[in-house]
Amino acid sequence: MLDIKIINGSIIDGSGNPAYKADLGIEGDKIVSIGDLKDVEAKKVIDAQGKYVTPGFIDIHTHSDYSFLVSPDASARLYDGVTTDVFGNCGIGLAPVSEAHRDDLLKYLSSRVIGSIAVPLDLAWDTMDEYLKKLEAAHPACNVVPLVAQGALRIFAMGFKKGRANAEEMAMMKEELKKAMEAGCVGMSSGLIYIPGDYTSGDELAELCEVLEPYNGYYVTHMRNEGTTIWEAIDEAIAICKHANIRLHISHLKLFGSDVWGQTDRLFGKLDAAKQELKDCVYDCYPYIAGASGLCAALPPWVFEGGMEKMLERLTIEEEKAKIRHDMENGIPGWQNFYRVAGGFKGLIVTAVDTKEGEKALGRNLQELADEAGMDGFDWMFQFLIQERGRVQVLVEGMREEDMLAILTRPETMVGSDSMSMAETGILGVGNPHPRAFATHSHIIRQYVREEKKMPLELAIRKFSALAAQHLGLEKRGEIKEGYYADVLVMDYENVKDNSTYMQPKQYSSGFDTVIVNGAVAIDNGVECKSYSGRVLRHGK
Repeated sequence: MLDIKIINGSIIDGSGNPAYKADLGIEGDKIVSIGDLKDVEAKKVIDAQGKYVTPGFIDIHTHSDYSFLVSPDASARLYDGVTTDVFGNCGIGLAPVSEAHRDDLLKYLSSRVIGSIAVPLDLAWDTMDEYLKKLEAAHPACNVVPLVAQGALRIFAMGFKKGRANAEEMAMMKEELKKAMEAGCVGMSSGLIYIPGDYTSGDELAELCEVLEPYNGYYVTHMRNEGTTIWEAIDEAIAICKHANIRLHISHLKLFGSDVWGQTDRLFGKLDAAKQELKDCVYDCYPYIAGASGLCAALPPWVFEGGMEKMLERLTIEEEKAKIRHDMENGIPGWQNFYRVAGGFKGLIVTAVDTKEGEKALGRNLQELADEAGMDGFDWMFQFLIQERGRVQVLVEGMREEDMLAILTRPETMVGSDSMSMAETGILGVGNPHPRAFATHSHIIRQYVREEKKMPLELAIRKFSALAAQHLGLEKRGEIKEGYYADVLVMDYENVKDNSTYMQPKQYSSGFDTVIVNGAVAIDNGVECKSYSGRVLRHGK
């Protein structure tokens, strides 16, 4: 007898091939039969008449590192069809941790989206393996795949010290990177617009990446620049991976800022050439034209020398504030200047804060808030960052729809929400987040597949599933096949809707009527089941 039988549906198997009519049978955590199962008994029968049966989606780029420890529910993920979440991106991560620099890492994380949850950060581990064991004990509702973050590695060895790592510091980072890969990480991420990534040279990254090659690990990067000097940033990423003989993955690929709008042909030409030069060159994107980041990332990199406390101190010193203003208005060669990309403070919209007082700013742009206070935009930003201890998240408007769509619809582009697992209410219902945290996949299906017909549904499903699973090296996941793990969706295609908007983001997607994770029903007829059947998918384990 089957545990679950899904009947009368049309299967989109994740391969990109056309849909076909068949029933699907599940026993335990595996898909065991596909075909005509009308005579096979089952404990639970799901009628998918008029609906599609697909693999569960893999969110290739997330920041759920801490949210699953705070709450394992993964509600926004499941309602958006996501059954696997890949975290540790942009060089931002929770392990390894050294006693010498534990406080540095805590303060650093507090300024990132990880730190926007209204609970104290508690790094109750030292190694990546210890951290992953904590996650396993938390029993998340969806699967998780870990990356090791270069930012955490550098803070482990050096704190916020600027400059090239010395031999001893490099040895420490390499040893911790090796331990993380042994623990099951799929690769190493970097965030080169953030500290300490901005302090890290390409040569240092290339030397670190040598550790990845024996594990078939890949280097995934939030590049040093996604705007004016994106071409040099891509060259740097290629050089790093060529030196280490590993695969390159570019995070949230975009043309950020009017200086580079309309240059997708040049972008794709460069990436296609890299694919021939390297073991592989892949990329992901999200389907929105506004990005999101910490407001601190709008400050020049030198402001962070000495750590977060030193940064906040500089915001009180007139000479330092004048220099910050100058650098934000005029730029620094090679630095991605969010202030200029967004067209000034009017393009920076507050989405998460630290204090009750700060909540008055949610959903509003910095220029509007400064005008209301009768203040200069820079002075208002300085005092607000001090008030919120640097813990401010913002939307950054800086992309063009045509460019985003050209990237999204390329057959080889994967999809990542660049968000943490969230909820409509409760401890993970914080702030006024980017809608991508709730609706990345439903937004693509509703707007760009069903309504605008920018790509076929089968291609979209492949991007969300098999393409990502193959890149991650996830065995027997990402497709509807006999013997594969039962991460399965029943999708009411005509009623898939991204209910989350910029103005009202905390709304779950609809249309993914049934969500199954490792053979256990996580959403049943649109209702969350709290089955907590996700697993930590350690590479090579």
